[in-house]
Amino acid sequence: MAHYCICPKCNIRFDRDKIQAVKISTKRYGHAICYPDNTDFVPLAKTKDQDPDYIALMNYIEKIFGDKANYAQINRQLKIYTTEKGYSYSGIMKSLIFFFEIKGNSIEKTNGAIGIVPFVYQDAYQYYLNLFLAQQANQNVTLLTQTKEVNIKPPKMRGTKQKLFDLGESEE
Repeated sequence: MAHYCICPKCNIRFDRDKIQAVKISTKRYGHAICYPDNTDFVPLAKTKDQDPDYIALMNYIEKIFGDKANYAQINRQLKIYTTEKGYSYSGIMKSLIFFFEIKGNSIEKTNGAIGIVPFVYQDAYQYYLNLFLAQQANQNVTLLTQTKEVNIKPPKMRGTKQKLFDLGESEE
């Protein structure tokens, strides 16, 4: 959604979501270049296509499903998961990684969509949280490794000599 403003200093109309703007008053915005002393920057709006988590998720979905992906259904599910349920793109990707790679479930039953995400999101969250806590606990731990050298004598051939069998050529 575009937020068009007119800079009070240069009187040029601009979109504050695409060009860096500063807040001048309650409802007034200006170019950051026109007001270099003002540090009240307005954050630029990120589109879905510029979000690195979204790009990584779509690359992972393409890697998993290939040409069997149902992108219409996937985009509808992504919209529901991010707006209504409050899931993040990275959380959705990690839950898919958890379900398919860590748990080893089949991709064939998904019908080219990501409908499994609400059912495994919390389990994936717990898995990655426990993994993070284990890494934090083991971060400052040093392991003492002791090596013990064991010499093993080579085996000796025991037993009798093998007898060669006769094909009956010696009997004349």
